Amino acid sequence: MPRPIAIAVAALAAAVGLAGCSPGGGSAGLPRLGLVRAVYPGDFGDPFVLPVSGTATRATEYVLFGTDDPPDHIPTATSTDLVHWTHGPDAVPVPPAWAAPDPDLDHFWAPAAARIGGSFLLYISVPDQTSQRQCIAALRSADALGPFSDPRGSPLVCQPGGGGSIDPSVVAGDGLHLIWKSDGNCCGQPPFLWEQDLAPDGLSLVGRPHELLMADRPWQAGIVENPAMVRSRRGGWWLFYSGNQFDVAAYGTGLAYCPSLNGPCRETSSLRFLSASAAGFSPGGLDVFRAADGRLWAAYAVWNRPSRQGRFYCCRSVVFAPFASTG
Repeated sequence: MPRPIAIAVAALAAAVGLAGCSPGGGSAGLPRLGLVRAVYPGDFGDPFVLPVSGTATRATEYVLFGTDDPPDHIPTATSTDLVHWTHGPDAVPVPPAWAAPDPDLDHFWAPAAARIGGSFLLYISVPDQTSQRQCIAALRSADALGPFSDPRGSPLVCQPGGGGSIDPSVVAGDGLHLIWKSDGNCCGQPPFLWEQDLAPDGLSLVGRPHELLMADRPWQAGIVENPAMVRSRRGGWWLFYSGNQFDVAAYGTGLAYCPSLNGPCRETSSLRFLSASAAGFSPGGLDVFRAADGRLWAAYAVWNRPSRQGRFYCCRSVVFAPFASTG
């Protein structure tokens, strides 16, 4: 049975690194985040929020998806006010037939969801039996909470020569677009962030992939991942991404500018856009959603307990911050 969780929303001024200001101390022309709110205290990495439109008699419901948290491959929670959350079912109780065994439930990562036509689509990183790399699955369900199943019978994108494909996110621009990471970090190769058009049904890619960004800043320690994009009010797109190892204090969120969805993108600073603070360590896995009132929000995770011998082990809480400006 779902367990209700009531969270007092804590408005934490400047709670995480540079929230509310821009990298490098200047704010002109760059996106800005408002006050950070702690909203979900469980171990819930790589959060993604999908608004499900309400009706005249039912409020909009928000579905929160996260990275694997045993016993769930993809844990969920629901809310109608973005404050009080109810733990939901595993969105992917049965893995795709092509998935490699994952007995410890630690290789289903970074969900992103969209409503396309009359169905809900869920994109996740899944271990592939054939290539022995992580690949991206496109799963479908008639319900926002699932269960999601595989209509394709194969990965949506898998780059075994580049280390595999992980961390999908969906962008609505001129049509739908998938952005993701080729995981060279798994095997001594450079990682890249990519973009490619999605077919109208969201179940296949069309055209060719475009390279957006690679790791070239010292703070990233050779790692970039978890891309998400927001349209700039001045034209072009902002690319948010995570850098460094996800379980160390140096992990944070970076920001680049892309003249178009095809890139290439350029860094806005040599510093992190979001970095650790006493209120939340190592902010990352950022994605965005628009609430029923039209307000744009960032959702990301922070470690809420101190590290032990330099690493974090538990737990990644979900925080939200509204966009004060999209630059």
